[in-house]
Amino acid sequence: MTALPRQLPEAVSIREWREDDFPSIQALSAAERWTTPVERPDAAVRAWRSSRPALVAVVEGAVVGFVRCISDGAVTTYVAELLVAAPWRRRGIAVALLDAAQARVPGSRLDLLATSESRSFYERMGFRAFHGFRMSWNERKA
Repeated sequence: MTALPRQLPEAVSIREWREDDFPSIQALSAAERWTTPVERPDAAVRAWRSSRPALVAVVEGAVVGFVRCISDGAVTTYVAELLVAAPWRRRGIAVALLDAAQARVPGSRLDLLATSESRSFYERMGFRAFHGFRMSWNERKA
């Protein structure tokens, strides 16, 4: 297993998200072709307001990454979204965001869905694969 950095670059800090971070979250999401924050901004903001932990990585006031989680506070913390801007990847920011999120809910496990592009990152971190399913509300059959 490849060791991943556990220390942030000096210029990067992690903090709780604020509503004024949302335009940056939208821009980062749009760059990855994640549609919900752009196409359904009201719903996305409501999701962020209801999510804990919800953190951003910041460099000189600019958001360069984020993690949004949902937790029961004891057993499971589900990572709904984790994203770092392309120029800031491979510097330990995603690892630090996950560490910071889990530290806010100590003792809980992290569960998440991965894409084919992100799978190797999570495997290097020591996550094990499990199978899940997804269906959007508008995809439900009557």
